[in-house]
Amino acid sequence: MKYYFILLLFLAVVGKASAGVSGNFSVHGKVIDAYNEPVAGAFVAVLNTSFGVNANADGEYILKGLPAGNVSLYVSVLGYAPKTVEISLKEGENKVDITLDETVIALETVTVTAQQREQQLLDIPITMSVVSARTLDDTHTRTLEHLAAFVPGLNINIQTPHRPNFAIRGLTSDETSPTAQPRVSVYYNNVSTSRVSMAIAELYDMERVEVSKGPQGTLFGRGSQIGSIHFISKRPEQAFGGYLSAGLGNYAMKEIEGAVNLPVAKDKLFARAAGIYSYHDGYVTNTSGGKLNGKNTFGGRFSLRYLPVENLRIDLMTGYQKDDNPGTAFMSKRYPNVNGEKDIFKYEASFDEGKEWFNKRDVFGSSLDVKYYLNENNYLTSITSYYTNTVDHRWDGDGSIAPAIDMAEYNDVKQFTQELRYNFSLNSRINGFLGASYWRENVKQRYWFGPDEQYMAYLIFQSPEYMVFENGTPGYPMTAIPDLGDPAMDMLVGLPLPTCHEEESTGGAVNQAADIFADATLKLLPRLSFTAGLRATYESFLTSTEAHMLGETPSALGYLLGSYPNFFFTPVEYHEISKDFLSLTYRINLKYDFSASSGVYAGYAKGRRPNVLQFNSAGESEIMNDEKVYSFDAGLKWNARQRYWFDIGVFYHRYNDFQTSKWDNANYLVDDAGRATSYGAEATAKAALCERLDVFGNYAYIHARFDDEDSNSDRQEYAGNTFRQTPEHSFLLGFNAKLNISPGLSVIFTPTYSWKSHIWFEDSNDRQPEDPSLARLEQDAYGLLNANLAFRFNNPGFILSAFASNLLDEKYIIGAGNTGMMFGVPTYVPGAPRMAGAKLSWRF
Repeated sequence: MKYYFILLLFLAVVGKASAGVSGNFSVHGKVIDAYNEPVAGAFVAVLNTSFGVNANADGEYILKGLPAGNVSLYVSVLGYAPKTVEISLKEGENKVDITLDETVIALETVTVTAQQREQQLLDIPITMSVVSARTLDDTHTRTLEHLAAFVPGLNINIQTPHRPNFAIRGLTSDETSPTAQPRVSVYYNNVSTSRVSMAIAELYDMERVEVSKGPQGTLFGRGSQIGSIHFISKRPEQAFGGYLSAGLGNYAMKEIEGAVNLPVAKDKLFARAAGIYSYHDGYVTNTSGGKLNGKNTFGGRFSLRYLPVENLRIDLMTGYQKDDNPGTAFMSKRYPNVNGEKDIFKYEASFDEGKEWFNKRDVFGSSLDVKYYLNENNYLTSITSYYTNTVDHRWDGDGSIAPAIDMAEYNDVKQFTQELRYNFSLNSRINGFLGASYWRENVKQRYWFGPDEQYMAYLIFQSPEYMVFENGTPGYPMTAIPDLGDPAMDMLVGLPLPTCHEEESTGGAVNQAADIFADATLKLLPRLSFTAGLRATYESFLTSTEAHMLGETPSALGYLLGSYPNFFFTPVEYHEISKDFLSLTYRINLKYDFSASSGVYAGYAKGRRPNVLQFNSAGESEIMNDEKVYSFDAGLKWNARQRYWFDIGVFYHRYNDFQTSKWDNANYLVDDAGRATSYGAEATAKAALCERLDVFGNYAYIHARFDDEDSNSDRQEYAGNTFRQTPEHSFLLGFNAKLNISPGLSVIFTPTYSWKSHIWFEDSNDRQPEDPSLARLEQDAYGLLNANLAFRFNNPGFILSAFASNLLDEKYIIGAGNTGMMFGVPTYVPGAPRMAGAKLSWRF
């Protein structure tokens, strides 16, 4: 019944706007700056009325349905002085171009497109953050972990490039099944990656990063249950220009980055090419040979913009990234390395001898974005994309010199999306969009397992202390199943244990979804606006599995585990399950403006993570309920004199059928953890104290816990536990100081300090009572100090910079538990130590 109410309310909004025509006059034009450049997203309104629109990407606007006579146009945007223009409307064309003046001391102007049109942060009735290209450059932000610190409520941890953790307000994205969908939607240039193995990309030639928090299903689709992250790169422009940079640093760091913008045909065709090569040695040494936790990445992007006629814009973008990284340092605290050292912050691991550990990943994507303008604020958009992604990953699961757990994973993903959208402005009082989309994904997964059972037996028989000697060398191999005094095992006593058993499990999925959606904002009063959105989704999932022994050597331990001739994956022939689902998500928001530079908002929304179809290692299938969140958000945004910015948002989320990932009888599966609640606050502050000094900071408080009881009033397994990857408190502080040494040389210094409170790495909040010092799957509070010092030469445009991350050389971990956890030997991944370097850039 509530869905029908929301639909009727949405239609009533549209009807009210359509009926509220005050006149038949209109005015249009362009908002530009002193250099004749368009000011996208500028808000243009008729004073003392409900008529108002935002200028489009080209700075163009149109106001319709105005009464005859004299009116006052008011234009405002952060970074520019507000302007009022008096005009007299007449029959026929009324064209008014408006030039804005930049203020001498002002915060940076940032345009956002979270509501699928160009706006300012003040215009958006949701909690969101924007990290601009200037911030990325001034702070030398090159990793997603560093980026996350600028966004309160966002936490990103990356152990491997294909399994990153994106957490917004405590909710992480996990994909243990090929049908599992993300909770945080990651977009690149208006295209959803949909799968976390495709979500990591290098931060080069970026325009900005937008992070929207809370359920955003009507804006960013079905994968944005708790928020979205939108990476927007620079697009081709009419002028020739670009940059080139090269850097060196410790750990053999090498980085080359550049971009060039070319006008191919005047006012018609523009091209932009950008690329990056980033390398550093692993900061963990494997005493058996090689490095771990290193980087070797190449990325490239090519864009075309074609303007065949005045009202048609065609954007083509193609990108590629290749990661050929060394393996991840899943290190043991129980077992010493070959030097007898158990301290993982000595950054020395001892993994199996004679084996190669690696993280290989390829992502290729291409998108076609076509916009046809009916007028300045009404246009049709078509977005077509095709992405491919392969992953090849091998790791040492026990983190020791003993060859017990040797695993590998291979993924192959292909995705196609098509979206059609119509953006409209009705009588300049209601602005929104409606459309439809289709998404199809083909996923193939293969897991390989090759244990040496003469060492794995120590873990199965719960005698892990004998697997590795105290000096770090492998323990004595257990060549046969011993007599453990169990009559049920007498027939197996003396059975030889193999050293070279191999097996694999292969699976896949064909996932499809079709959506229809609409979202609009109505100006009820000059200062009061109402926003409503709906998205209806039809989903179809099909997933399959099969498991077989490889080679001719069966598992002896498989007799004990019931999985013979395999050890881990019970042999099963190919079989599949499929299921279709229908769902509806929505949002309702109210926004009240105290003035053109401050306002409050409140909203209610429903978010959803789709049902999960999965198989355990025995080949048994199950279908998990969809996870639902009901969200209330409220906040304040305030801008004073173009120099001071402050925003604060509060939220309350209720979860039903919470999907968590857990180890269950040697299976890492999605599990229904019941009900959960989170609430908190997020704040951001910026100030341009003077022409040469900006300060900034943010703070987040997140209280995210599993409820004591489920919907049946039964006590839950995780009652009172904290969501994983969720610090209760976090903050960032920084400043940007500029000193003009001479007319052609300036120095810019930008340090930042970010801090997080205690973090759990599993929803189970596990400690092992018998040895809590070894099994703490958690990280205590820690802080990271980063800094960038840049010398800028005006002519030529050279920039020489020195940068450093983790200047205080803080010791912290970015992951705990992992594969070893299901066999009682958890592993830990140390975070990066102090890294520093220098870079020379040329802008032309």
